Amino acid sequence: MQHQWPIIKVALAAILSFLAVSLLHLDAFSTSALSLGLMGWVFLGALYTQFVEYWCHRVPMHRRVKMLEFIRLSHIQHHRIFHGKNFQINDAAMLEHIPGRYWGFPLLFVLHYAVLVWILAPADCLAFLLGTVLHYLAFEISHWLTHIEDNVVDRAIARLPWLGALRLRQIEHHRIHHEVPEYAFNFNPPYLGDRLAGRMPPKEEPARLRPSGYGGVNPPPVTAIPVTVPAIVVEPRWPHLWQKPFIRYGSVAAASVALVGAVVLAHGVWAHHKNLTPSDQTS
Repeated sequence: MQHQWPIIKVALAAILSFLAVSLLHLDAFSTSALSLGLMGWVFLGALYTQFVEYWCHRVPMHRRVKMLEFIRLSHIQHHRIFHGKNFQINDAAMLEHIPGRYWGFPLLFVLHYAVLVWILAPADCLAFLLGTVLHYLAFEISHWLTHIEDNVVDRAIARLPWLGALRLRQIEHHRIHHEVPEYAFNFNPPYLGDRLAGRMPPKEEPARLRPSGYGGVNPPPVTAIPVTVPAIVVEPRWPHLWQKPFIRYGSVAAASVALVGAVVLAHGVWAHHKNLTPSDQTS
């Protein structure tokens, strides 16, 4: 359980973000039935997140952006750890470098909610945000598994004809990015950002079977020139403090309280505006 804590923490933060917003709009669940329209908003939310994923990866994670340099430096650390033969590892000390910061998605989530709640009906807003959460969870969990060597989930998926092939292509797509960072910025299929921006890996070949690794397949060789990354010794972040349970759980609790407070504040401002009469709004 402790080894899985980095991904559990990230997933819980995203789920709690959505639940916090949903609790403010319980009436939307009672007045809105499941419809194609709501499903469309879920799809649009996931589609939107596909492009946000591409932009966040290509720009702040791979380019120098003023005031966001810490994002790039953290991502460089990720590339240095999971590079070459170490693309997949089982070193528990390095697992926390796989997912993003647990507070990153909730922060963006609250900002989007504060905007969407003004322009969409509550049910449509929740449906759109649900799409963003589902896409984000699919990204973080599958990305986590991609860097875990010989994990049981990928071994099971590899036995499924269609889904296994899709998963193997996803792993290879990301492996190429770690070797040639100029390509494959999207992680989740169908890689829309990469396709539209011409960042799909060149000369991709179908994977060849082999006894072990990558869920039982041998990924094709990278034909482009690999990027040489110097070997470094990476220590876990805050090695002494973060090992204390009350620090780990306390930080998540504090972030959750701050998130709920921000959501309640945004909802209060929105509700106050909605309750104003037309004369009040013009005065």
